Amino acid sequence: MTDRRRATPVTVLTLFLILMTLLPLPALAKEGRDITGKCHFTMPGNRAERAKAFDRKYKSAWTRMGARTTVIEIDLPRSAKQGGVYVCFAREPDHMRLTQGNQAVPLYESTGPGFAHRYIPFEGNGPLRLELSTDKEGVAISELYVFSGEQPPHWVQRWQPPLEQADLLVLVAHPDDELLWMGGAIPYYAQERGKDVAVAYMTCANPMRRSEMLNGLWTAGIRNYPYIGTFRDKRMPTMRDSWRIWGGEEAVTGHVVDLYRRLKPQVVLSHDLKGEYGHPAHILTARAAAAALEAAADLARYPQSAAEHGVWDVPKLYLHLYEDNAMEMDWRMPVAALGGRTALAISEEAFEMHRSQQAKFAVAVDGKHSASRFGLYRTLVGSDMEKNDFFEHIRPMEQTGDMPSPIR
Repeated sequence: MTDRRRATPVTVLTLFLILMTLLPLPALAKEGRDITGKCHFTMPGNRAERAKAFDRKYKSAWTRMGARTTVIEIDLPRSAKQGGVYVCFAREPDHMRLTQGNQAVPLYESTGPGFAHRYIPFEGNGPLRLELSTDKEGVAISELYVFSGEQPPHWVQRWQPPLEQADLLVLVAHPDDELLWMGGAIPYYAQERGKDVAVAYMTCANPMRRSEMLNGLWTAGIRNYPYIGTFRDKRMPTMRDSWRIWGGEEAVTGHVVDLYRRLKPQVVLSHDLKGEYGHPAHILTARAAAAALEAAADLARYPQSAAEHGVWDVPKLYLHLYEDNAMEMDWRMPVAALGGRTALAISEEAFEMHRSQQAKFAVAVDGKHSASRFGLYRTLVGSDMEKNDFFEHIRPMEQTGDMPSPIR
């Protein structure tokens, strides 16, 4: 008689574990090892200058000034069969080229502005040659790494280009504002909900803050490079002075209009109109976020932008701490896509990447400036009823961008 008894869960688990030990698992590639210390670097500058590229401090940088082509040669250890070079620029080159050995085709080549943090894979242990061509502004590398292995460590950033269309646009004044005041919005919507989340900054004070910003975004789950504005990061004594150093209200609104038209977001999330704790740059950003709504939908306003991107009427704008149509998001709820961790925990971890700001601020979902409290400033799709989702009443076809195109 044939025994038709079913295998117990314990039996199935035992067989699975045995099979896992017998079969090769090429897909489970281990994270690469940092072999920077085992490589030999030939690069301009004295010993103290060269050390700045390896001290793991964003405040310092190996720098070459003036228009020239600078070459960095990297001799790999014999044990290196595969890996990658990770360059964190404080000042990007105009042209970058990485070659290996006698290969005619470069491993990587780019012209013009790119990503401040770049990872370039290689195969084999032939010597690497990094060529950096610059104009009079020069080039600066804050950190340089070499890794072995198929995959770099999880914290090494491999950026995708900025989004061309977004479900959610998070518009803030400075790097770290997207975490401090928006709480778990980025990890929740980018990872749990699978939304295309674009992050745009009005300012970025210096290369150190930019690197901290990129580290924080990567930790929060963003993979598309952010939009970084060029407005001055300087706190002024009056609102009039603040508008002035940013070029005037019309210029600031125009910048945001261009973002709205370019990205065509379904939802925009921005600062408190009172600037959280009264910061003028936060106030200007919130006011511009509101003023740009009507302007972005008007073909006669900012015609050059309209000609390039068309016009766009943003369906929903939420502002931090806005009292009308108020809602409170629960960033403490465990989410499956985050391995049971909360969106708040991910945001707190991301904010830890902003090391220069740790003594001043912390992500908080309680208190006067709670990062859970928002208000619906303007809606084209009706008032929120559930008040627990920025995308309430946004229909699926609108989320995918299949809604009728705006009139050009």
